[in-house]
Amino acid sequence: MTLNKKIKLGILFIFLAALAYGINFAIQYVYIGSAYDAKMVCSCTFVSKRDFESIKNEDLYAVPFATINIDKKEQSVTSNIYGFAETKAIFRPDLGCTLVNEMEEAEIRKEASPVKHSEGISESEIENSAEINAETKSSELANSPFGGWAAINEAFTETDPKKIKRTRAIVVLQNGKIIAEKYAPNISKDTPLLGWSMTKSVTSTMIGILVKEGKLDIKKPAPIKEWQDDERKNITIDHLIRMSSGLDFEENYAQPSDATEMLFRSKNAGLIAIQSKAKYKPDKVWYYSSGTSNILQEIIRRQFPNLAEYQAFPHRKLFEKLGMHSAVLEPDASGTFVGSSFMFATARDWAKFGQLYLQDGLWNGERILPEGWVKYSSTETPNSKGQYAAHFWLYHNDNQYPSDVYHAIGFEGQYVTIVPSKKLVIVRLGCTPGDNFDHVKLVKEVIKAVK
Repeated sequence: MTLNKKIKLGILFIFLAALAYGINFAIQYVYIGSAYDAKMVCSCTFVSKRDFESIKNEDLYAVPFATINIDKKEQSVTSNIYGFAETKAIFRPDLGCTLVNEMEEAEIRKEASPVKHSEGISESEIENSAEINAETKSSELANSPFGGWAAINEAFTETDPKKIKRTRAIVVLQNGKIIAEKYAPNISKDTPLLGWSMTKSVTSTMIGILVKEGKLDIKKPAPIKEWQDDERKNITIDHLIRMSSGLDFEENYAQPSDATEMLFRSKNAGLIAIQSKAKYKPDKVWYYSSGTSNILQEIIRRQFPNLAEYQAFPHRKLFEKLGMHSAVLEPDASGTFVGSSFMFATARDWAKFGQLYLQDGLWNGERILPEGWVKYSSTETPNSKGQYAAHFWLYHNDNQYPSDVYHAIGFEGQYVTIVPSKKLVIVRLGCTPGDNFDHVKLVKEVIKAVK
């Protein structure tokens, strides 16, 4: 074979390899997009009870070209892109929506929901001292004793079509009382809304409860049998909560990655993340990873003798105690909660979650979280440059927020902000593309408006 022929064959091989890689990449990307839409439409339809037109116009901007079919009788949603990559999500009462991945739908539906919401429990420590809804007139807002209405109204005002804010709900508590509350049209105090990565803070709270019960020790190696024969055996629960495990997990949503495979293509998110190899020694590098939150949920699940007791745990030990009756933690196909991303609750119920932390883990005289857990959760993680604590965010590196402020934060502008010095909890929920919402400004204005 001549040199020219060898060169041509080499170029052909490279071209074919690149083509195969590109086709495989495209197939993965299309399936992830289809799954994203099926899951979002399912949850927004059956959990939030929103109409499809608003979901399509507001929530599917990242993948707007899928064909969606909603089956109200079966309570399911299927999605495909140009007739290809069909995916399905199913709804189950109390468990929300789950993607049908790597398991038969009938097998998933056999998992009867163990969760029974209590009825008639009071609003507990949150009183409706000021209940403001979308129909309240601006003049009435101006006459409110709370002086921060201008900032709250601005948060709902769309002034630039290229920078959509799409704020859906704001609730402000001071001393456990609602002092300000506002909702977008078609959203109300009864609408459960997705917290995205605020779910991580709920996952760490579940860990805290198990610590209080003596079932887990965050300073000891994580009880994961898959890690006991290699260097990962030295990773502690604390390393996982602080996102300093050193695991090689790619948090990238712009392309197929560990994160997208875990959330949209796998039957068990935690097991996908557990398979991650060690990249750094624990506690040396901080790297934000949704995989670690789902590893924590897998650890939580393994503390219970069966699936039913595990799935009932956050409701019995957290949500029902706080009166968070709207809270829905959604599981993957295996039944494990997707503790990184998939929890819905009303703005008021998200506010109750923040209030628990403001009250140092106490609720109606009962200690829900162990002593010192709130301080631990809000203490800076080494090597995070002031950004992160323990499954809560700080953002103290730029001095924009007061030094005692910490937050549960989620994709598209979800915030539960806790301001201990002012006894404030500020909840903002929305569907904001990019960084179009100025949360720092809202927090500063609210702080200025209170005594």
